[in-house]
Amino acid sequence: MKYLVFFFLLGIISCSVMNKEKYVTLSTFSEQKFLLTKEDSLLIDRENLKLKKFSDSCEKYKLNCFFCATDIYPQYEGGIPKFRKDIYQNLIIPRNSKPFIYKIKMVIGKNDSIKKVEIFNYKDEKVKKEILRVLSLPEIKKWKSAQSYIGIKVDYEMIFYLNVKQKKIN
Repeated sequence: MKYLVFFFLLGIISCSVMNKEKYVTLSTFSEQKFLLTKEDSLLIDRENLKLKKFSDSCEKYKLNCFFCATDIYPQYEGGIPKFRKDIYQNLIIPRNSKPFIYKIKMVIGKNDSIKKVEIFNYKDEKVKKEILRVLSLPEIKKWKSAQSYIGIKVDYEMIFYLNVKQKKIN
């Protein structure tokens, strides 16, 4: 699982694209976490109790039981490289925007879609609106929801940065 996360992050290390006079780069998903509601926690606790009973009975009867549980992270159709490409192809940065790094928090909901987007530390309202527009496009909103190790769909939060830079002139 560690190797999968490593290759996942390696695959999305900042790529850049030219957008008129601007370069735009999208960082890796630097901060990620499962967001559990009280209901999610109750379901997980209930399933953990069932797993404990199962494990105890295996031990009691000296059975060779095996249970493999892993969390499933949200997935974009086509993978993260396609997500980056779709962002770059749809994002139109205004010519007069100033170079800046925008912090974006995105929550992938239980309904296989982007549930919520917040943008922090922004200087240009037009760029903020453009980022929100792009992240609300139907083809970009489609994600496969995260699942806890027992198969319950859960909300998942990801934070990344969009860096708007001036085009280098040779």
